[in-house]
Amino acid sequence: MSYLEIYFLLLEQINDKFIHLKSNIYIIFVIDNQFIMSHIVFYIKLEPYLKQWLHNSLGNPVVFPPQSNENAVIRRFLRKRPPEVQPEMAEDELTAIVIPDSKAKPPQYYNYLGKKSQGAVKETIEDLFRANLWNEMSDLTKRDCGLNKTIAAWCEMHGIDDEYSETVRQKYYRMRTSYSRRGIFLGSLTRKHSDE
Repeated sequence: MSYLEIYFLLLEQINDKFIHLKSNIYIIFVIDNQFIMSHIVFYIKLEPYLKQWLHNSLGNPVVFPPQSNENAVIRRFLRKRPPEVQPEMAEDELTAIVIPDSKAKPPQYYNYLGKKSQGAVKETIEDLFRANLWNEMSDLTKRDCGLNKTIAAWCEMHGIDDEYSETVRQKYYRMRTSYSRRGIFLGSLTRKHSDE
């Protein structure tokens, strides 16, 4: 039997068994020394720049590293889907996130996050974004380049559309300003008057 025949046979069996969960299961087949596996996902609404950044950094659907804080939060709040709650359907404004494998909470049974649990996951994603932005931008702002151009280049590098570079700039500026108001100066003490 060829790999292609095995692929179609498995695909047919999976479709028969999981037709009702089709909206939140990604099936990935990799041949030759790789596992044949499926990913169960949940959907969360994120700001467009966060969604673009996540897809650029961690793929689509988003797969967090195995021992990450984000996966720990997801595993902590996962529970069995209540019978009256239907699985989420994929929509353009939603971000698909893979539920991490767990012996204690197998994703095929534990695949539901309530609204407040999704809020906790969203907060960890925002924290990860801020840490990434701050770590990379703090080194770049020491160069002789305007902040707007630096932020726009950073956004481009991380797959964020130009229309959101102002949002990212404001987020960075608020982080920097909140520290400077408390006497902690993380950037230059002089102001650059042009952004050319």
